[in-house]
Amino acid sequence: MEAICQVSLEAITQNYTYFQKRVHPAQVIPVVKANAYGHGATEITQHLHTKLGVETFAVATIEEAQELAALFPEISILIFSRVFPSELHSVPENAILTVGSMEDAQALLNSDVPRIRVHLNINTGMNRIGLSSQEAIELISSKDSHLQIEGVYSHFSSSDTVSEIAYTNQNREFHAIAEKLLTIGFQGMIHIANSAAGLHEQQNPYDAIRLGIGLYGYDTTPDGEHQGSLKPAMTIKAPLIRVARIQASESVSYAEKWQTSIDTNIGTLRIGYADGYVRALTNRGVVSHHGKMYPVVGTVTMDHIMIDLGNDEPQTGDMFDVMGGEFPEVQVNTISKILATIPYEICCAISPRVKRQY
Repeated sequence: MEAICQVSLEAITQNYTYFQKRVHPAQVIPVVKANAYGHGATEITQHLHTKLGVETFAVATIEEAQELAALFPEISILIFSRVFPSELHSVPENAILTVGSMEDAQALLNSDVPRIRVHLNINTGMNRIGLSSQEAIELISSKDSHLQIEGVYSHFSSSDTVSEIAYTNQNREFHAIAEKLLTIGFQGMIHIANSAAGLHEQQNPYDAIRLGIGLYGYDTTPDGEHQGSLKPAMTIKAPLIRVARIQASESVSYAEKWQTSIDTNIGTLRIGYADGYVRALTNRGVVSHHGKMYPVVGTVTMDHIMIDLGNDEPQTGDMFDVMGGEFPEVQVNTISKILATIPYEICCAISPRVKRQY
């Protein structure tokens, strides 16, 4: 028996529908990069496409686009990352490239690919990639037949933090850009909102929002007021492979980082940091089983964690919830706060050897 990752497609539907209703009539573009944030890109895409009729998805890399294009040639796939000239002939026909600099644009214009679908990424304060607004206007106004400019977008740096000033400034700048685009007759898609921005009451969704972490059930806004309307889709379970009684003063795992003061039962679960249960949860993690919680004790190892069962004696082979489940303490949101990180990182860290079940 191995650790498993149960993914609820019902939860995916619920979360997608919640955002869809909030931003209607704007389009919702599911972001399925990084293996759908650890949830399984092909399975999530298939479900949203066949069951809900979604036609456009977003990924980070050519490789991710190729994987989806091979199975779903009829959808459109927006690639966020830069594509180099040497990679152009590997781009699927149903892909939409991102142009994030004039260097990108010139490389595409100089290529021997006759017509390339693109969205222009405009830098409004993230300072990661992106054209200036003037550069974007110039490219659109040139009406070069080589580039089929189907959209313009930007990315918030602070929509899920308390930095309202940065969020407001980016919104104001992008609104000014959108107004300019309309005055020159641009008819493509305009989008800036991500999951957190899609939960802001005052956010203009323009033509679309890019739904990433919210699709998988997490409200990352500062107050988290929408978490009750979203359903985390991922639950990680690990099998109990051993129960042993140890005596008071004995230690558990590497470096003797935990020592019991009383006689107790120690359970070993088959999951470790090679599976995505990070070592930083040593003596900090919690798991649950049949309505009870148990602390993770001792150093998290590559393939196993140990838990303090007290006097309980569950059966080997029993599956324990290690992420997700009935208790808040085991939820991804809680784990991310313990580790001073974000749910994105926790979900994306779940390795391929943890089999996904749908």
